[in-house]
Amino acid sequence: MRHIFTSPSSAYGGETRATRTCNAALHDMTTVEAAHIAYGCLQVRFGISAKNAWSEIDGAFNYREFYNNIIELIEDSPDPEWKEDLLKAWNV
Repeated sequence: MRHIFTSPSSAYGGETRATRTCNAALHDMTTVEAAHIAYGCLQVRFGISAKNAWSEIDGAFNYREFYNNIIELIEDSPDPEWKEDLLKAWNV
């Protein structure tokens, strides 16, 4: 997911070839949080869909509900250790 917030070349650990400031820097993003994970999941879901243009609703699939459900799953987890481990893994 690093390539979404920084750049495709930075995700592979090599020298970056970016020509503009990355999204992470533009938004002062220093750590990955639940909303960032949910955003990445949205991008993946859209990428595997048959749609050519972004829309909140894709047939019976609602992207807003999906996004909010992922955040709720992480933030309101009954297992605080799981949440901590998940966020720690994304922030390595």
